[in-house]
Amino acid sequence: MTEYPSGAAEALQDTLHAAAALTKHAASGAVEHAAEHTAEHSESIGQIVLHHLTEIKTVELPGLHIDLKPWHWDFYGIDMSITKPVLFMWLAGAIVLLSMVLAFRRGLMRNKFAHLLEVYILFIRNEVVYPILGEKDGKQLLPFFLTVFFFILTCNLLGLVPYGSTATANVNVTAGLAIVAFLVIQGMGIVKNGFVGHFKALVPHGLPAFVIPIMIPVEIVGMLAKPFALCIRLFANMVAGHAVIIVLLLLIIMSKSYILAPAPIFGILFISSLELFVAHLQAFIFTILTCIFTSMTMHPGH
Repeated sequence: MTEYPSGAAEALQDTLHAAAALTKHAASGAVEHAAEHTAEHSESIGQIVLHHLTEIKTVELPGLHIDLKPWHWDFYGIDMSITKPVLFMWLAGAIVLLSMVLAFRRGLMRNKFAHLLEVYILFIRNEVVYPILGEKDGKQLLPFFLTVFFFILTCNLLGLVPYGSTATANVNVTAGLAIVAFLVIQGMGIVKNGFVGHFKALVPHGLPAFVIPIMIPVEIVGMLAKPFALCIRLFANMVAGHAVIIVLLLLIIMSKSYILAPAPIFGILFISSLELFVAHLQAFIFTILTCIFTSMTMHPGH
């Protein structure tokens, strides 16, 4: 066994302590740096997702960048700017109009696309509008409900097209649709039962007198809650799917690994297929709920 002088032994011990302290400091610094790096990446991912979902001033096309900021103008304090959701609403409306004109310009059942549209039309008529409103009132309102269904469906599907955008993933668009639905719901109640009769029917008959002052505000809140629910349901469902797809794409970019990439790609394919179903489902739900609410105002006793 080798013996060291007392001074050399103390110096060696001090050196070992210093090395241990330096190693510990370096390890803690590496952990802190890794934590900061992870936090920065997490924050950047969140910012990218939020930016993609809220950016409405630019339109990206292959080899083309359209800036919509110069198209800003106000109408008596109301922002009437042309934004990406506005453009894709116009596009959806034009597609619906041209599809119907081209499919049925020579009468019914003349081409395969007309056959496909007929499936949707007959389903909305025979499974939604007529069973809920009855054939008499249903014929009167069928064009409105078909327009709502095809417009929302087209807006939803445009988000699945490369370089496309989902107008219904913007709360202003769904709020506009909900306001239109609210006006139709209340308007048909007034047309069917008269102005006084419509609002009188909001409170159920036979209630004690002291309960009526409580029920009036409750019924008014319920009347306003219906279009609010239509607005938020459509908006939230369309945003959620797109957010998941963006996150999965960012996982591929952040991982920088060919081994890990197939899992997010499979998830993207699955979510995209699911979004095709959700696009139809949300158009159907908005249409059938609007139809049910309209029936409730037109036939309050049922």
